[in-house]
Amino acid sequence: MKKLKILLALSLMVNLLLIGIGSFIMYKQGGMATVEKLFSSEGYSEYYIQKKVSFESYDYPDVDKVFLGDSITDHGELQTYFPGEVLLNRGIVDDDTKGVLNRIDEVVKRNPKEVYILIGINDIAGGVNIDMYQKNMEKIIQSFDQTKTEVIVQSILPVNNQDFDIKIPNKTVIQFNEILQQLAEEHDIQYVDLNQHFANAEGQLKKAYTVDGVHLTGDGYDKWMEILKKKM
Repeated sequence: MKKLKILLALSLMVNLLLIGIGSFIMYKQGGMATVEKLFSSEGYSEYYIQKKVSFESYDYPDVDKVFLGDSITDHGELQTYFPGEVLLNRGIVDDDTKGVLNRIDEVVKRNPKEVYILIGINDIAGGVNIDMYQKNMEKIIQSFDQTKTEVIVQSILPVNNQDFDIKIPNKTVIQFNEILQQLAEEHDIQYVDLNQHFANAEGQLKKAYTVDGVHLTGDGYDKWMEILKKKM
């Protein structure tokens, strides 16, 4: 019994020590505001919180490009396509428009020359109402000072639910993209239709471009960057 009490006491001491070390690191990175943000980020994954804190912890001078989005952006080695430029990858796995809004200030304060937004597939998968998606996207667009930052909105990519077990209907993807195109026209920003290059004759994401029906292969990333470079 005595040994058990000793073990429990040691376990408690170790846990308290780890919490203290973690809090100290977080404090050094961004002060108490960072610690408070970490513990107030309810509803977000641990990965999301870690990425958000990391994004906010570094300074970058003269940012040329920011890619803002979800896992499709997050998984890409995008800097390799633009050597000599300062490019920030601001993709987070599983993110949606609500999550982007929750972290948009960090991107805006960088005053990037260009921001490329690709977000929405997780809104669809999560059952977000199209009107809410439109409101969130409008807030994201309006967050930027267009005299400093060129905002480029990209279409949500189609999915492949013929060759893969994906439940998202491409009909819904098209409806959400119509909203994006409408917002681009209203705010006089560039809309890039990726789908005409990524969809096959049946409107499915081409198998050569996807590993699982949603995420991209290396060839998919090559194609994506090729399309954007032609628009620059």
